[in-house]
Amino acid sequence: MSETVHINSTLLAEAVSSAEESIWKIFPSLQQWISGDKQPTINQLAELAKKVNIPFGYFFLKELPSQENTVPLFRTGEVAPVYQYSPELRETIAVVEMRQDWLSKFLRTEGFEPLNFVGSVTDQNNVPDIANRIRTALNLPKNWAAELNGRDEALMYLVKKIEETGVYIIMNGIVRNSTNRALNPQEFKGFTLCDPYAPFIFVNRQDFKAAQIFTILHELVHVWLGISAVSELNQMQPPANDHEKICDAVAASLLVDEGELRIAWNKVKHQSNYIDALVKQFKVSSVVIGRRLLDIGIFSWTEYTRFYNSEKQKWESTGQKPAGGDFYLNQPNRVGRAFFKMVDYATRSGKLLYSDAYKLTNLYGETYHNFQSKD
Repeated sequence: MSETVHINSTLLAEAVSSAEESIWKIFPSLQQWISGDKQPTINQLAELAKKVNIPFGYFFLKELPSQENTVPLFRTGEVAPVYQYSPELRETIAVVEMRQDWLSKFLRTEGFEPLNFVGSVTDQNNVPDIANRIRTALNLPKNWAAELNGRDEALMYLVKKIEETGVYIIMNGIVRNSTNRALNPQEFKGFTLCDPYAPFIFVNRQDFKAAQIFTILHELVHVWLGISAVSELNQMQPPANDHEKICDAVAASLLVDEGELRIAWNKVKHQSNYIDALVKQFKVSSVVIGRRLLDIGIFSWTEYTRFYNSEKQKWESTGQKPAGGDFYLNQPNRVGRAFFKMVDYATRSGKLLYSDAYKLTNLYGETYHNFQSKD
């Protein structure tokens, strides 16, 4: 029988507080370790340390080292970013950072060249210029959404176009695969982690589909600016930070081109349901349409504010939530299709151990191989 060890039970409780629910099944004596009624063996503690992603020695400290958040969170109405956010967001960023760190190093060793568009513009570039550069890189027509069947198709069309440029996209509404730890869309809509070889965009799938479409383009502008950031994006309210203003304006332009909007507006402006007609054509939310009508001078600020408040009342009254779904249908988005293909290539070519691939994708054993065969 292995020797038991005395640990700081307070630190143990803190360490497992944000872990997945399965941790309690893996370690059935965990509650007794926390209460002090039992002590874990060295082997059990070492295995637990791996599961909760903290060094083994931390359990013997007086207190856990403080975790510093390094990615700025931009909130609506605030010029300066903040660095205080939830454990769920912190852990999600850490997962993406782990994937990015491996992938960036792997691409370098494989002889890939850095992406020349990462950090290629500044906030001194004007909005049409940045929008045209991104549109050219994505080979994105100005009326790209007109022929697509709904927002699901529009979102996946954008994902495909963006990933073809070498940007990696993850879309998830929970921490890893833990369904009891939802990501709060009121805290953040998405984030960008810039890297010259492997830039990543994360989209919060707890948000509405039309909002996700805007988020993915907003975060893409961050890639062109070369700025890692978490974005709150409070329902198209004008941001105070200059970088966020640029990201909002370019994203709106890519979604709803001014020339295309004016043509469409002239066709529907006398209709009572002109907003619905424009939403149907451009596959965006009504608020994005309202904001673009403000941008091009068709709505006054007073009209936009009245419109925005009316739409807000509709959202609050419906109480709609984004739908969940099948594990294998959601998983390609949670892992990232382009990222999984690189992991799959690395394992099949003998350049990555399957045990490491499991950790990178959060898919283990048979689940990983089932997903591998379906992708």
